[in-house]
Amino acid sequence: MTHQYTILFDAVVIPGGGQPDCSAIAWAEDIVIALGSDEDVRAISRGDSHFVDLRGAFVVPLVEHDPAWPVEAVLEVGGPADLAVFSTNPRLGGVQSPADLAVQTVAIVRGGRLVSGSLPGASHGDDDAYSE
Repeated sequence: MTHQYTILFDAVVIPGGGQPDCSAIAWAEDIVIALGSDEDVRAISRGDSHFVDLRGAFVVPLVEHDPAWPVEAVLEVGGPADLAVFSTNPRLGGVQSPADLAVQTVAIVRGGRLVSGSLPGASHGDDDAYSE
């Protein structure tokens, strides 16, 4: 496994599966390696990590092809780095159809790679580093 980690922080990570929310997530290649507070997750870096400030965006597990809420998937250490980033909290309602989620979805990450949208707080060059 690489020591080049991607660390998303200043977020609301909703891992699912009854787990409590946290504020940061990290992955290496395509595997989640940490979930927790900004301080705890940032502390795992060995200096060559890629940090992205999500500016309060919401991170949820991604299943299948399109972002959905609620989801049966779980973000967990050792699991796949498949996630969606929403601009608003999907738990607060306002999601009446898949089209509503499409408007709120700002990024999709599959296998640790940005495949759609852009990560809040990342510069254009940072986004390029994630795209395939």
